[in-house]
Amino acid sequence: MTRVLSEGFEMKDLVGLSLYDCGISATARSGASSLFLSSGNAWLILPVSDLSELYFRTGYRYISSSVNASYFSIEFRNGTTILCSVRCGMVVPNEKASLLVGSTTVDTGAMSLIQGIWYSLEVRIKIDDASGEFELKVDGTSECSFSGDTKPGAATVIDNIHIRLYRTDGSISAYLDDIAINDTAGGVDDSWCGDGRIIVIKPNGDTATLDLTPSAAVDHYTLVDDIPADGDTTYVEGSVDDEEDIYDMEACGLSDVIINRIWTEARAKDTASSGKSIALITKASGGAEVSGGDIALVGSYTKKLLGAEQLVNPVDSAAWEVADIDALQGGPRTRP
Repeated sequence: MTRVLSEGFEMKDLVGLSLYDCGISATARSGASSLFLSSGNAWLILPVSDLSELYFRTGYRYISSSVNASYFSIEFRNGTTILCSVRCGMVVPNEKASLLVGSTTVDTGAMSLIQGIWYSLEVRIKIDDASGEFELKVDGTSECSFSGDTKPGAATVIDNIHIRLYRTDGSISAYLDDIAINDTAGGVDDSWCGDGRIIVIKPNGDTATLDLTPSAAVDHYTLVDDIPADGDTTYVEGSVDDEEDIYDMEACGLSDVIINRIWTEARAKDTASSGKSIALITKASGGAEVSGGDIALVGSYTKKLLGAEQLVNPVDSAAWEVADIDALQGGPRTRP
């Protein structure tokens, strides 16, 4: 497994994200929501684990006014040091994309990125002082590239990706969606991310397995299907280890697609500061329950809880199909 990050902002909150002047928008490339960078000073930081080579993707859409010096930037950094960056202008005639190593422009594309249109921006970057690689694809087509010295200083690895807007005056904003990062290890997801899209499916029915205590005398699934999550307004809870609720999931509404991965995501907290954990469970039709592993809880709804990605259906070890997703069940299990 070499997918480092997948983020579609489908939970419609900012939990677990490091950002400034951003919000959730219904203007989405896929699914129901995107991240809105709402001013010319907005930024998002994505942590990565000391990678010298990676592949990055984001959906990108911008809106601009008559601003003379405004641009969108994807900065591959070590700490606060920018090793390489992709810069997209946001005002005619400067809306083309460029690659920079340090502060030096090493290539500029020919395509004009038009405001109000969703683009898929993909980047390959390898940090090396002799055989470095740096390339930008727009909607799957190479737009600009550079081979050579991509190591402008002493740093040899990327530990964060800083996505931001810059402006001097006027009003600019942008949207991000369907973000993905691959490293180059493991033989899977070790190259270009491709045109991926992220959606969410919610619980829509109870099963016979309902061990947890509901906050109201209603169907359990109705207490956990809120997006964004409503905190302590509706919930299920448990204090005994290995109790669980399992829910039916709504149909995904997809057709003629390749499903590369699924994962579970939740919002939960430890109400007693007892050091407890949670496991997020999936159950494919005809198979056993599969745990995504224990996730330590904190005492507030400030931690993004992610189950392990599953690249294939565990029942037949084949790629997920739409019918598999439509028959999927899942839910939370209390853990020590």
